[in-house]
Amino acid sequence: MQLQPWLFTLLLILGSSLGASLTWFLCHISSQTTRIRHRERCKALLKSSVELEACCARLEEEIEKLRCSEAGALRREALLKAEQKSAVDREQLLRETEFRLLQGFQSASLQILKKSEENGAGNTPPARVKSGNKGVPFDQDADRPAATIREQVASDMHEVGSVNVPASSSDAAVSSRE
Repeated sequence: MQLQPWLFTLLLILGSSLGASLTWFLCHISSQTTRIRHRERCKALLKSSVELEACCARLEEEIEKLRCSEAGALRREALLKAEQKSAVDREQLLRETEFRLLQGFQSASLQILKKSEENGAGNTPPARVKSGNKGVPFDQDADRPAATIREQVASDMHEVGSVNVPASSSDAAVSSRE
C-alpha cells in the first residue's frame, strides 16, 4: 500500500489541474462572449451615432431653411409696410391736390366772373357759389342756355390762362422720392 499515498497526491494534482483547466476554459468562454456582446454594443452605438449625426445634419438644414424663410417673410413685411405708407402718402397727396384744384377752379371762376362783369357782359346776374358739398359753382341764369354759358366760361378760362396755385410741401417730398 505504498502506492496509495502517491495515488492520493496524484489524484489531487490531477484534480487540481483539471479544475484549473476547466476554470480557465470557462473564464475564457465567458470573456469571449463578453467581448462579442461589447463588439455588438459598440457596432449598435456607432450605427446609432451615425444616424444621430445624419439627423442633426437634416435638422441643421431645416433650421437654415427656416431662417431664410423668416428673413424673407421679414423683408416682405417691411416692403408691405413701406407700400402701405406709400399708399397713404399718395392718398393724402391726392386729397391735397384735389383741394388745391378746387381752390384753383374757384379762383379761376371768380376771375372769369369779374372779367365778364368788367367787360360789360353783365346782362345776366353773376353765377353763385353753392355752399354745399364741394363749393362747386353753378349757374342760376334761367334766360340763357347752359351750353352758351359753358362756352363763355371755357373761352374766358383760355384767356385768363393758368391760375398760379402755390405748391404744397408734400409736392417737394414726392419729387424728392422720385
